[in-house]
Amino acid sequence: MSQRTFLSAFLALLGAAALAPAAAAFTPLTPEERAVKTALTDLVRREDAAILAGDGRRLRSVFLPGKASLPALGEALQRRAFLTAWSAARGIELTSVAVSLRTPHIAFRARDRAQVYAVVSEAYRYRYLPGGEGEGAFGLGVRHDYLLAREGGRWYIRADYFTDPLDQDTRIPSSAQPAAGATLPTAHPSPVPPHVANAAVQYADRYCGAAPGCGNGGLYNSRYNNYNGDGGDCTNFISQALKAGGFRESGAWSYDWRLGEGSRAWSNAEGLRDYLDRSGRAELFAIGPYAALTRPTARFPAGAARALREGDLIIYVEGGAAVHTGIVVAYDARGAPLVDTHTSDRYHVPWDLGWDRTTRYLLWHVAYPLPREATRAN
Repeated sequence: MSQRTFLSAFLALLGAAALAPAAAAFTPLTPEERAVKTALTDLVRREDAAILAGDGRRLRSVFLPGKASLPALGEALQRRAFLTAWSAARGIELTSVAVSLRTPHIAFRARDRAQVYAVVSEAYRYRYLPGGEGEGAFGLGVRHDYLLAREGGRWYIRADYFTDPLDQDTRIPSSAQPAAGATLPTAHPSPVPPHVANAAVQYADRYCGAAPGCGNGGLYNSRYNNYNGDGGDCTNFISQALKAGGFRESGAWSYDWRLGEGSRAWSNAEGLRDYLDRSGRAELFAIGPYAALTRPTARFPAGAARALREGDLIIYVEGGAAVHTGIVVAYDARGAPLVDTHTSDRYHVPWDLGWDRTTRYLLWHVAYPLPREATRAN
């Protein structure tokens, strides 16, 4: 069974109510559970520090010696390979990562074996090279099902089942960057008053989940269903933000409060793409791989990606299918768009982090309704 399949089955087995980020307060941990949580927190911090440093020896020390942990170690090595390649391609250096975690479920399988469901929150800092001109920070929130084993008085990670936001098949992103000397604007002009998309952006920042920087105590909006473990919650989250930004529900794009389910256009990336295309509520102004969207053109002197405005959407396409949706919420020190998403949770993350040279991006200008006061003023 694959790691992703196992995690989906695990989520379904425990039930959405127990695992949703918006779940009620958890039962206090026993002393034995607290000791396991402390050990796991140390392991994850060491793992992330070793990945950031590119230190394979330190990374291997986190995992149980032997063949049983090889799949989990392999995932960590792939994560290191992607981050190393992405950072080099983007001309940045990841300078630090801070880790915290919640443990809604700890179960002892034997005296020296424990299964831990953990929500891991990672706060990264980075700077542009050379010289460090331009710094930034972003947050990731990832749900893990860990199997821990204790040998010689020390806990190790034996298995780690999760949906990795940095786990791509090719792992190596495109190395294309804007041409030397290209103007990299930090302000993105908009044909509508800049406050029109504010409500959508504020909603996204409040309810983006377990990523450091998100509001609401790191929890989703409990009024809506949580599709983690059931195909992913990314588009459900984006639709909530669009509604907060003033979009009215329609026959095709709606949320059924009685059933606790969204329509296909509401909760499915391909469904939302089709709806935006038909409804006129957004304009698809650019499509292509990273290299094409960052290349200066007559229409987009700094590249099409830098024409994205706050509140605009990016739909990510893999193998010809729309698989993910993000909302632009800010820009970093060099003017690169930053996104919030669910599954995995992202807060102000560079728009292409976690994707590779095979990914195609659909860039949408969103036509948010003008507030009544803005309509009267105009």
